[in-house]
Amino acid sequence: MAVVKRKWVVRGLALALGTAMALVLGEVVYRATRLVDLSPTTHPGYVVHHEELGWAYLPNARERHATAEFDVEIAINAQGFRGPDWPATFGAHGRKTVLVLGDSFAFGWGVEWSSCFCARLAEAHPEWDVLDAAVSGYGTDQQWLVLQRLRPVVRPDVVVCVFCINDLWESCADMAYGRRKPVVRANGDRLEVCGVPVASSLLERASALWCAVQKKAWEFRFASAVRDSEAEWAHVERLYRAMRDELNGVPLLLVSDERRIALFAAGEPAIEHLDTGPLLDREPLRGRFAVDGHWNAAGHAVVARGLDQKLQQMEFEKR
Repeated sequence: MAVVKRKWVVRGLALALGTAMALVLGEVVYRATRLVDLSPTTHPGYVVHHEELGWAYLPNARERHATAEFDVEIAINAQGFRGPDWPATFGAHGRKTVLVLGDSFAFGWGVEWSSCFCARLAEAHPEWDVLDAAVSGYGTDQQWLVLQRLRPVVRPDVVVCVFCINDLWESCADMAYGRRKPVVRANGDRLEVCGVPVASSLLERASALWCAVQKKAWEFRFASAVRDSEAEWAHVERLYRAMRDELNGVPLLLVSDERRIALFAAGEPAIEHLDTGPLLDREPLRGRFAVDGHWNAAGHAVVARGLDQKLQQMEFEKR
């Protein structure tokens, strides 16, 4: 009997060891073959768990993203955002501060940093501090939370917020792209942040392969989810009003090609709108990647010019 028990123990240990080695091998192979083309919401080289925002970028990280349409470097600064390090002080010697919020479009997914509209705007106006605080996959709710964290420190003179149609469902969800996130809910006239601290298991933090499995499972659930478009729009508009109120007189400039955003901004004080539709339609080289759909270098260039002109119309420098 003892011999039989030892035999089963040995077999169990061998099975456990074999399973562990297979999982480790799978993780190594996955990281070696897939990391370069992972999205900027799932890349473990610079995307890390954040208890208040769901996910964030690892300060000072360096990675590359490659697809059939582009191969670009991603450099995260000391503040945890894309682009060069931010200045130690803001507003020194009369300098203006432009704070940019958004998701992968404002992040510059698919183009080198020098081609992003933020970098182009900074190059055109060296007297401005243009700060790109966009994080891929962030909904309007997470952007509002970022604004709350940065406004007292940065003290922006204008906030530019890039809207993407994905913001509608992202802002009402407790998970996006396989990652858990906080949920902002309306409670009368107030907004309440729920689901904080955002949970994350040790396996999620350690295994890129497990995160990929989670993302696939989320995609399956998302495809069959029932959505209320009007409720989503109302919630995003509520969040933009909260941003406007947080800024207390500092202008909020919404950038999008959505007509409803334009109509919303037209009826709200201290909220402006830049329509990117006509700008990109006039771009003869096509302003978007054909397959990916994000703005390419040409698209970022025309958005930067349109944004520059809009800020001049707002008499930004005179404020």
